[in-house]
Amino acid sequence: MAKTPARGATSRRPSTSALALAAAAARRFYVEGQTKVDIARQLGVSRFKVARLLADAQEAGLVQIQVVVPSSLDGDLADAVRERFGVRSVYVVRPDDDTVAGQRRAVATFTAGLLEESVTADDVVGLAWGRTISQLAAALAAPLGCRFVQLSGALPRPDVDESAVELVRRAAEATGSSATTFYAPLAVPDAATADGLRSQSGISEALAELDRLTRAVVSVGAWRPGESTALDSLGTADREALSAAGVVAEVTGVLLGADGTEVDALADRVIGVTGRQLRATPDVVAMACGDLRAEATASVLRSGLVSTLVTHASLARAVLATPS
Repeated sequence: MAKTPARGATSRRPSTSALALAAAAARRFYVEGQTKVDIARQLGVSRFKVARLLADAQEAGLVQIQVVVPSSLDGDLADAVRERFGVRSVYVVRPDDDTVAGQRRAVATFTAGLLEESVTADDVVGLAWGRTISQLAAALAAPLGCRFVQLSGALPRPDVDESAVELVRRAAEATGSSATTFYAPLAVPDAATADGLRSQSGISEALAELDRLTRAVVSVGAWRPGESTALDSLGTADREALSAAGVVAEVTGVLLGADGTEVDALADRVIGVTGRQLRATPDVVAMACGDLRAEATASVLRSGLVSTLVTHASLARAVLATPS
């Protein structure tokens, strides 16, 4: 049933003079950068009237705001990924060198810049371990004065020169920050060994810091040889069992299925951050590199573990092509 407008009610159609006043306010505010107080004084109206004029200018189409991202980023791809998976922020870089090494370098450098722009001295920043994280640590240079915390143990890799301890310490030294580290492998053969390590002095204190994280930076690992630190630390039987359990992705030893559900089959043997702790961290930045990690990246985005994704254009397109 149609409603009849109340007696005396009329639609608000600003006159030409009202629109001219709105345009004058909008030019001063958006183009000249004047404050609302200054505009009010110049136009002879109240500050609240200026706010109304600016709203009128937008409603009438007098103001058209266009946001142009840097040419080194793909804003449309970023928006598409963010809207599909519902994460808070997505950044998609366009590497000059579109090899995996170039993609990794571009993603790491961009993420280092994000940290330098947003981290404060009050932050406790967790760092994972791996090739992209190593490049991120090398790119950090601005004074931050925060506390960097090692997120997990690690294992030797021929393509990563630094241990997890060395990586965190280098990031701290480069930024005038402090470092909390510990010596342990990422995963051990059984839960009893893991419990024993976690209870050791030094390791227990470092792991306690993971409950205080305000930020964390992790890498997306795909569940295949050479693409996951956790998988590479396991024997053949464990790898096959976890694959059969549906694992497709790994983040700092936290295993995930295709739908983003955590697979806890390895949790009692991992020395490091838990899925619960990552979900409790206000901002978790995931770096994803290499087109082979499309399914894994989609899984991580569905998991609720991360709030921000930094990736490159070809992987972003591959992620969007994964089944819903």
